[in-house]
Order: sequence, then C-alpha cells, then structure tokens
Amino acid sequence: MSGHQVAAICAMIDDRAAAGKTRRNKRRKKLCVDSTRSYKQIGEIGHGRSGAVVKAVHRTTGQTVAIKTFRRRDGRTGGPDVSGDLLREACFLAACGGHPHLVGLHAVARDPRTNKYSLVMEYVGPSLKERLRVHGGAFPEAEVGRIMRQLLAGAEAMHAHRIVHRDIKTGNVLVGEEEDDGGGCVVKICDYGLAMCTAKASPPYKRVGTDMAPEVLMHRTDYDERVDLWSLRCVMAELLSGEVLFKVGSGAPQLDRMFDVLGTPDEQALQAFAPPFAVGKVLHRLARSGHHHGRLRELFPSETLSRDGFDVLKGLLTFNPKERLTAAAALRLPWFTGAAVDAPASGICSMPQTASSFFRVLTDVLAFLRSLAFKLIRLPSHCSESTV
Repeated sequence: MSGHQVAAICAMIDDRAAAGKTRRNKRRKKLCVDSTRSYKQIGEIGHGRSGAVVKAVHRTTGQTVAIKTFRRRDGRTGGPDVSGDLLREACFLAACGGHPHLVGLHAVARDPRTNKYSLVMEYVGPSLKERLRVHGGAFPEAEVGRIMRQLLAGAEAMHAHRIVHRDIKTGNVLVGEEEDDGGGCVVKICDYGLAMCTAKASPPYKRVGTDMAPEVLMHRTDYDERVDLWSLRCVMAELLSGEVLFKVGSGAPQLDRMFDVLGTPDEQALQAFAPPFAVGKVLHRLARSGHHHGRLRELFPSETLSRDGFDVLKGLLTFNPKERLTAAAALRLPWFTGAAVDAPASGICSMPQTASSFFRVLTDVLAFLRSLAFKLIRLPSHCSESTV
C-alpha cells in the first residue's frame, strides 16, 4: 500500500474525529501511521481466509485495540491483492467511523520488518455469536429489541454512505461492556471484508454472504442495501429462538426452508426478486414439492414475540426487496418506541459483574491458547473459518 493511500485513510479518520467535535471545541487529533512495535499482542481473537485479528494493548497509552493483519489465500502476507483488501476495508471503516454502533478505525500500523500494514481498530468485546453460545438459549423480547434497535441504527448509518455490508450475522456483531441509555449492552457491527459501496460499484454484484437474502440466492445481480435487512432478521430470529432460522446450507435447500417458514410466493411475487431464468426453475420445483402457507407465527408465538415485535420480524422477512422494511422505516415502528423494548435489561446485556469479569478472563485465556495452537499446528487454508 502506497504512502499516498495511507495518508488518505488517515485524513478520513481525522475528518470523522473532527466532525464529532463541537465547533466551539474543534481540536483535531492528528493521526500518524503507527508501528506494530507500539503494541503488545495479547492473543488471537479471530481468523479467516483474509487474515487474523489479535487483541493488543498500546505500550504507551494502555489502550486496548484489535489489530487486523491481512493475508493471501496461500497464507503469506503482502501483495497487491492484500493491499487492495486492506485499503477497501479501511475506507469503509473510516467512512462509518464515529457511529456508536459501528466499529471504529483508530489507525494503520506498519511492521518495520516487512513494511506491511495492518488496521488498528476499536476493541469492543466478544461476538454476539459467542455470547449466545455461553448463554445457551433464547433471549427475552426486550433484550432482543434493544439489540435490534442498535443494529438497525448502525445499518442505517452504513446505508447512508451507500455501503452494503453483505455479511451481517451474529459472528460479525460485537458486544461491548459499556452500557447504553437503557442499562443494556452496546453492540457494534464489524468486519467489512465482503462489503461494497454502490456509489463506486455497479451491477452485476457477486453472490456472497452467509445469511443471503432470497434475491441473492436466486442469482439476482442488481440487489441493494436491503439484503442487509434480511440478514438482520436472521440475527433477530436467532436471538429470539437460540437457533439459526435457515440452517440448511445454501442454494435450493435454503430456499425450500424459506418457503416452508414464510410461505410459497406466487409467480408474480417471484418475478419481483428473481431473474427470469430462475423463476421457471423455482416454479417447476414447487410443482413437485407443493405449496406452503408459512408458519412464521408458529415458530414465534405471542408468548415469545409480541404483535409489535412480530411486525418488525415479518417486515424484514419480505421476499420482495422493494416491500422489505428499510432500517429507517423499521426504527419508526411501535416496537422500538414502546415500553417493551425499554424494560429493565436482562440476559445477554446484563451479565453480573463477576460473571462478566470471569468471561473476560476466560476469553483472554482462550485467545492465548488458540494463538499458541495455530503457531504449533498450521491448518490448511480450506479448513479456516471466514470469521474475520
């Protein structure tokens, strides 16, 4: 990555920091390129095909950060492909910087030995996926509402910059230790590895992501930011049930599961989100398998989810992307303005202090052991998970 590109990223971060200040007290924090030697690494907290993320502490300030180093698929660092990935993700992080529910970028760090760059990001805490695993089950509606309100606010800010994340999932949502106004935890969306900017890129768009929207599964290449709203409903459903709603792989099996849960769309509805070549194939398969009326309310009864909450879930689960709720529209629904979401915190966002401290220590120990294991045993690249 060139010095000009690094300077451009630093300027973006500096401008975001300045924008967050009042005009009366507008002291710009000059951001220089740091050295990786300025940080003491604690342990690996995430890894994938694109690289690894480690928890670290700045040796002078004591600030805890997360450092992401990019790697090629062959495991080596550097190269034009790596520089491109780093630059793209840094630009997305910097553009969204300053929002309370999007992970921020602090700086870029250069390794003086290799002259390679890494991203120094805000350290938040464990992922929502990890918290779900530790909790071992579903969470109360009020807790889910507080989390969704924050995630939708983050998505709204991203989409205002015409950035589409394309891989929102519980593994890419971080849970902080600080509290929000309602006494619950703060959550932040992270990892822009698959993100794109619709202001810079034009269709056809790639078929990527974990919880793909139906239009993406159906190979539509002109999708927009509403694919993120479909992914957010996957997060909401997982929090309410403790299970992944459409955990059946991808492609046709996942579409079958969607039709089973949401009901079978007719030909006119299919044409709204599927390209012409795919409509005929789906109709042929449906003629053999039969039509479904949907059972979403059966999976999320009134004892689990109120009518207002169900309106949000159903609005995010619309097959037709043009009828799907936007983040801004969802936040205006009664569920987010009523008393249910503002009830006292419990569960995932209100772990007792002793439990929270134990969890932090356990997380650090596991991160150290994982880092040590990967130094001793190097797994093949196809065995690594895409969690970074």
